[in-house]
Order: sequence, then C-alpha cells, then structure tokens
Amino acid sequence: MSGITLYSFSLSGNGHKIRHFLSILGLKYELKLLDPHEQEHKKDEFVALNPLGQVPVLVDGDAVICDSSAILVYLAQKYDADNTWYPEDALLRAEIQKFLSMSAGEVLNGPNLYRGIKVIDKPGDLEQTYDKTINFFTYLDNHLSDRDYLLGATPSIADIALYTYPKLAVKAGVNLSDFRHIANWFARIESGLNFVDAPEK
Repeated sequence: MSGITLYSFSLSGNGHKIRHFLSILGLKYELKLLDPHEQEHKKDEFVALNPLGQVPVLVDGDAVICDSSAILVYLAQKYDADNTWYPEDALLRAEIQKFLSMSAGEVLNGPNLYRGIKVIDKPGDLEQTYDKTINFFTYLDNHLSDRDYLLGATPSIADIALYTYPKLAVKAGVNLSDFRHIANWFARIESGLNFVDAPEK
C-alpha cells in the first residue's frame, strides 16, 4: 500500500478536522466518502479497517489510524518536522491532550450534538444540549480572552480539534455576539494557511 487515504462522511465534523490539517500540512491524499444512509461504514471492507465502524479513518501506507484525535497526533508527529503543531514540551502536550479530551467530551455532548439535533435530525434534548453548548462557549471564550490560540501565540492541533464543531454550532444557530474572543479565534484560524471550510450543514 502507498499514499494517504482518508475515509469519512461528507458532513462529518471529525472528518473535516483531518481534511483541514492535511491541507495545512500540504499533504496529497485520496478522499473516500462513505454513504451513512447505505451503512457503508458497517460493511465488511470498512470494518476490516475500523472494527468500530466509525469515521474518520486514515490509511497511510501500511498504517491504519482510527479516531480524529489520534490521526491529528499521528500526522503532526510524522509530517511536521518542526514540531510546530504538536510541541515536544511535556506541559504543552498535556494541555493539548486536555483539549483533545474536551473534543470527545464537552464538545461532543454540546456543540456537536446541538448541530446534530438541529441540522441532521439526531435524537436528543435540544434545550439541554443548547445549555451545554453555551456553557462550553463561555469556558472557551474566557480561555481565549488573553491569547490568540488555545496554547498561546501560535496554533496547534488543539485548535484544529476544537474549531470544527463550535463553528458548525454557530452555523446551526448559536449566536456569537456574546463570545467575541471565539469569533476572533475563528477569524484567525480561517485566515490561516490552506484553510478548509467546515461543512455547511
């Protein structure tokens, strides 16, 4: 096997994170979009790559990496020779891990689910999920009040991991007027090199 292949859904926020980072790194890859309505992610060919039947999955030569956070770490360590996106400092890596965990916790149960309920008809309590989204936005806005990016002056994979679903929640109706630091953070990311916009839905 050779080259990089990314398996995803067209509306996957987690898949967007990887497409965004691949673009930033200037890496060529083949994108294979699966149809969730046809349950293509549950078919034998894909389950052989990821037994959990979840996207995204990155195949790089003989390596198969599942989970968006794991893929971001892999790409940063393998293809960012300057360690810009995943600094070697132990404290900074701990901070990055905190935000990667948030992407699978607070973000998953807040902005991600809010967008899912409103836009793609996922089941759930919209009011409760909205409250969780606002709580997370309040935390994030406060965190960004004295820094340009999550770790400070320069972006890292933490910013890539946390950008997509809050942005999709805004596209789904969350008002940013009370979260100017998040709005500014969005603008900085979107003006960055080789930015890839999040799905419209």
